[in-house]
Amino acid sequence: MATWYNRGMQSSTSADIRTIRLGFLGFGTVGEGTYRMLVGNADEVFAKTSAKFEVVRVGVRDLTKVRGVAAEFITDDLRSVVLDPSIDVILELMGGEEPAGEMVQLALEQGKHVVTANKELIAKHGSRLIGEAKSRGLDLHFEAAVGGGIPVVQPLKHQLAGNDVIKMMGILNGTTNFILSKMEAEGADFGEVLAEAQRLGYAEADPSADVDGFDTMYKISILAAICFGKQIPLEDVHREGIRSVSAADMKYAKQFGFKIKLLGICEEIGEGEVMVRVHPTFVPLGHQLANVNGVYNAVWLHGDFVGDLMFSGRGAGADPTASAVVGDLIDVARNLVAGGSGSAIPYGVGMRVTSIKELESRYYVRFEVEDQPGTLGDIATSFSRYQVGLAQMEMVTKVGGKGEIAFMTHVCQEGNFRSALEAVASLGCVSRLEGWFRVEE
Repeated sequence: MATWYNRGMQSSTSADIRTIRLGFLGFGTVGEGTYRMLVGNADEVFAKTSAKFEVVRVGVRDLTKVRGVAAEFITDDLRSVVLDPSIDVILELMGGEEPAGEMVQLALEQGKHVVTANKELIAKHGSRLIGEAKSRGLDLHFEAAVGGGIPVVQPLKHQLAGNDVIKMMGILNGTTNFILSKMEAEGADFGEVLAEAQRLGYAEADPSADVDGFDTMYKISILAAICFGKQIPLEDVHREGIRSVSAADMKYAKQFGFKIKLLGICEEIGEGEVMVRVHPTFVPLGHQLANVNGVYNAVWLHGDFVGDLMFSGRGAGADPTASAVVGDLIDVARNLVAGGSGSAIPYGVGMRVTSIKELESRYYVRFEVEDQPGTLGDIATSFSRYQVGLAQMEMVTKVGGKGEIAFMTHVCQEGNFRSALEAVASLGCVSRLEGWFRVEE
């Protein structure tokens, strides 16, 4: 077994020290980062827990890869790790829905506590797994599943639990925030910045999980479930990615006083009703989220008593995510030393999720138009028929008798706005709808 005893342990008798035996499922970037932190910061961990850790088994799917732990601990038989009776805590760091879901369920059935960084698993099956853990008096922690090194899950579960969180907005994906920040800074289009992000290792060869909003959807769904106490069905979460954002949209956003960010948003709409959505968003330059750039993540929320709060930091990578995993492991260790288990959040079903067509918001929209008299009046008249008022406008003349018009609307209902878009797009003076985005203020 890989065991570490450090300076702080020498002042305690063996009777004072609780040994906690760990089984890893997955030992990639996050797994190795977690192992390094447990070894390198053993003194700090012991001082906070009065416990030492032993790594008993490491389960991986590919035995040919070189790992940062002795080969004698490694196996590709994941079930053997979970079924090992000497293991107290399973660290599930594989990612993906399966086989992770099967292994976590089995671990709980075997009476083992679980720490996971698996956002997809918790977003899809959190209610069931948390219920299983609670019924068995076990801990199931998932701080690392949401914001990497940003501590947001624990504050929502504890320090902010007495607040009614009315609205939460988050930049929850470092890849998309890097791309949008570079597009804004360099006036570049999505495709060329994505290629650069892939060269730098910020984006995967298949970037769809990031740029199409799936990663953000999983994370905001987890946060919404904690805030509102109910699991949010993923099919009820409106999701858009950033492929539609262009350099022209970035230019107009700046002219109107905004930045474009991919946000995950959850908010109370009424008694027992919420709206959860993911999409590129116009964020005012004065808002805290507008100043979160590069690969950094942030979560902003408004609570009825605490007011506005923001958490920010590195949202991905080995070290930030390992920090969150070890933080959860420390919570489990404290509970084991004290002879108890952690408080389980109420995480059931039954929340009504409102359609995004009922959203009340301002909107940005851009059209290519014919450069001819009466165009602006025809567009404004069509919008007004659907109770959509135009607040600001920028117009650019192009070559070949074409023009480009960008508008900011007043607050209106999204269903009306979409109907207005169809009407305007059918006008003879409008060549095409170039794009539109929601505004958060």
